[in-house]
Amino acid sequence: MSNQKKYDVICIGQVVQDIMVTNIPENALTADTDTIMAGQVLLASGGDAVNEACMLAKLGNRSALLTRLDNRNVGDMIYGDLTREGVDTSLLIRPDDCKTFSTVVVVKENGDHSFLIGPGENFMLKMSDIDLSVFEETRAVTAGSIYALGELDTGGLAVIFKKAQEEGAITLADMNFDTLGLGAHAIDSVYPYTDYLMPSYDEAVYVTGEKEPDAIADAFLKAGVKNVVLKMGAEGCFFKNAERRFFTDPYRITPVDTTGCGDNFVAAFLHGLLKGMEPEACAEFACGAGALNSQGIGAHLYIESEEQIRQFMASTEKTQLHRK
Repeated sequence: MSNQKKYDVICIGQVVQDIMVTNIPENALTADTDTIMAGQVLLASGGDAVNEACMLAKLGNRSALLTRLDNRNVGDMIYGDLTREGVDTSLLIRPDDCKTFSTVVVVKENGDHSFLIGPGENFMLKMSDIDLSVFEETRAVTAGSIYALGELDTGGLAVIFKKAQEEGAITLADMNFDTLGLGAHAIDSVYPYTDYLMPSYDEAVYVTGEKEPDAIADAFLKAGVKNVVLKMGAEGCFFKNAERRFFTDPYRITPVDTTGCGDNFVAAFLHGLLKGMEPEACAEFACGAGALNSQGIGAHLYIESEEQIRQFMASTEKTQLHRK
């Protein structure tokens, strides 16, 4: 695969304005008082594709974001974030009728989070927005995330991934929950053109109906996916393809905020692939990135470099789960 292409990665998918709020009690919305002091309130760009594009850029890749972004204040704020993070913004589509939505991310004391999602308008990327020739100029394409891509979920992404593969690019897809009720088989057309599929365990159980990691991976492999990477949160990850399978144990940490950890995992795994690393090393590095991201607030704000992740991995113990 040539390293002389214009982009290392084109990231397709979600963009959102995150309003991060920490240290909010569970009864905040039902308490008698009308004023609650938060630990932090932070305004930042977010969304799966944004988080992946920003992290890939921080790790030294030429990453571009392909999505719709509004032309108003929220869009300008996100555009500024992307520029500061070193993401290529030349592929952004900014129509006047697009309104990027905002999400209030309530970070709980244990690092978990809840999302309060505001409305948006015409923010989903359309096939008519996309010039397929751009995929001739990239080493990889990510979709962040399937089940959250609008019309791309129902056929468009298969066309994009097929084109990308024909041009020698790696295709990689994250997954989201099926909030629109598309059904477990709605994305079947994408799998034959997907080199790496990276769902969370719960998302994968919904799609496959299976509970055991091997059975989950086998279902995706049978559907045409070449490599399955199952994100298992506090239990690390599971990898399987036609030749090999393995578990990667998690790092022993106390999370501050788990927002975006899965997206950091995806970006770090792809970074490893682009550097020619073996899947085992990619998985170790991805687990390190996901764990390190949880040590700060925000979906892509805490990690600054590959060296930071390497230092964290070298100085942090792993939980030995002794799986076979």
